Amino acid sequence: MPVVVLLKHLGKLTADNVLAPGSPDVAAVCERIQDETALKKAKTQPFNILVASENYKRGHGKRSKLKWEPDGDIVQALDCAFCKTISMVEPTGKRFLVAVDVSSSLSSVTHGSSISTVAVAAAMCMVIAQTELNAQIVVFSEGGVVPCTVSSDMTLMQVAAQLIQTPGGSTDCALPIIWASENEKTVDVFIIFTNNHTLGRKNPADTLKTYRQKSGVFSKLIVCGMIANSLSIADPEDRGMLDICGFDSQAVDVIRSFALDAI
Repeated sequence: MPVVVLLKHLGKLTADNVLAPGSPDVAAVCERIQDETALKKAKTQPFNILVASENYKRGHGKRSKLKWEPDGDIVQALDCAFCKTISMVEPTGKRFLVAVDVSSSLSSVTHGSSISTVAVAAAMCMVIAQTELNAQIVVFSEGGVVPCTVSSDMTLMQVAAQLIQTPGGSTDCALPIIWASENEKTVDVFIIFTNNHTLGRKNPADTLKTYRQKSGVFSKLIVCGMIANSLSIADPEDRGMLDICGFDSQAVDVIRSFALDAI
């Protein structure tokens, strides 16, 4: 069975007792989903593993009545596979600032997938922090911008814990750009994860243009509205700005291509 297909059916295989705890079949599956050669051949992204892992840990189907008891060995193997796929991501060589909006709760379900917005934001922070030599991770709310440390030895839950802070105030997606300017940070790509539309006093698109003039760098801006049906932050006339509604594995490809001027 191809790895991608196997990942999608872990829940059903467990529910049907095909994967009984401690069985040779479980051992074989765990070995399979951690096989770097198989993961590379299937071009498996960290986000694909994340979705499979979160769905399996949930213990029930999204729309069906199917239920199962997650197997600890499989959960551990999925966590290991997630870390391995991160190490396979090729760096872009760009200077990133990833900013996560904590002005509202990150417990909502992301459009385009069945996982929480905090899991999406934490996973992307991990991928960029571990693959890019020059990457800064911050959280922001009306109260300001706070840098976060995301190291290679941290788990997804540990990173998510840094992002789950007491929400408050209104959303202002211009804050990370203002912070970078005030702290003389050189950024090629700003990526902002938010659950809300910007409600700040300054327009993020105009703020980015001011930052470009000051830094002399044609910085790009990607705003991911993880639960949004529509988004209107980016200037449609500016080739260096992009709005993304919801999030899935294709969004990961779009972000990479956009950062590399491939689109």
